[in-house]
Amino acid sequence: MSFLVDTDVLSLLERKRVPAKLAGWVSQNEASLFLSVVSFAELQFGLNQAPETHRPALRAWLTETRRKFAPATEELNEPVLVRWKELLVELKRKNRTMTCEDSLIAATALYHDHTVATLNRRHFEPAGVKLVDPTI
Repeated sequence: MSFLVDTDVLSLLERKRVPAKLAGWVSQNEASLFLSVVSFAELQFGLNQAPETHRPALRAWLTETRRKFAPATEELNEPVLVRWKELLVELKRKNRTMTCEDSLIAATALYHDHTVATLNRRHFEPAGVKLVDPTI
């Protein structure tokens, strides 16, 4: 099984005190973890908005995370974006919505058959993607 880690989970990994269950889950599944370029964009945006005093540490963490997960970073290529458009049609038929970022992450997971690791299960449920909360 492979996991696409949502941005909310990634942001917990930046903390000085990572929740013990999350740290154990990451350690146990490290070889099966993937990140979306969407999450990196969200994190970069957050870094840009952070107070100036926090930016050096956040920048260092983000740089190291990008380096570490470079081989496991899922890009938004044409097949993923086609799956995203299909997902948007499916959501419209169900009269459901998702944020742009979450729908792109969900489409990436659906295309690559990943399970989304998130704390926000209800954000992804409309997409019908497999989900896991790594803190439980």
